[in-house]
Amino acid sequence: MSSRLAGQVAIVTGGARQIGFAIASRFAAEGASVVLAQRSRDEGEAAEAAIRTAGGEATALTCDVADEDSVAGMVGRTLDLYGRLDVLVNNAGTGVAEHITDLSWDDYRRVIDINVGGVLLGTKYAARQMKVSGRGGSIINISSIQGVLPLRQSAVYAGSKGAVNLITQQTAADLGCFGIRVNAIAPGYIDNEMMHSYHTLVSETPGAAISAARGSIVLGRLGTTDDIAGPALFLASSDSAYVTGTLMLVDGGSQTHGAIA
Repeated sequence: MSSRLAGQVAIVTGGARQIGFAIASRFAAEGASVVLAQRSRDEGEAAEAAIRTAGGEATALTCDVADEDSVAGMVGRTLDLYGRLDVLVNNAGTGVAEHITDLSWDDYRRVIDINVGGVLLGTKYAARQMKVSGRGGSIINISSIQGVLPLRQSAVYAGSKGAVNLITQQTAADLGCFGIRVNAIAPGYIDNEMMHSYHTLVSETPGAAISAARGSIVLGRLGTTDDIAGPALFLASSDSAYVTGTLMLVDGGSQTHGAIA
């Protein structure tokens, strides 16, 4: 690796699983000290051990991104451990696949509190430290193709990711004067647990639905979590020093086909 993040400290919320773990692992391989902010202590510690075994530096901290005290404490603990904060990846998220006529308000609150509230809280406390440091920083929000592309039974999840897209633009405008860049990545069909769960819920034949989704993608394949880690590294590094307020679609070209599920 090229050590593009040598000496930097990065927080990845939801960093112990799936896309979050791929990003955290890539950052650590590039020289960053990575904090894995995860609700599950066991998952966080397992991810920390995996990164350390691979030669990286990582620390798992328990955090509920929907709880302000928990987020504030996690950022404070990061500073206690490493003395600085350069990158925040607001990756933690959740979803629900419900038809709007059957929507549970409890599900609505859970999705919005985590997907929208978690981004706002993480940005609030990370940006405070980045501002004080005078070094600026990079905040990366993990959105979704569903924030720009209609999919079935996704009103709440899609709405939450649409909000993330606008929050990204607004906070980029608010924080640019402090040298803090804010960008978002919108993954498309990523071959992971969340994507398979979605199709199991909304389709009677999930295997056929996934095959149809694959066929609608210009590049002809589902994405991998590593396909998201690479763009995240770009946005975290100085290679993207003049990039802010941007939504990067990482979807293999699926957005060119309109609604695809």
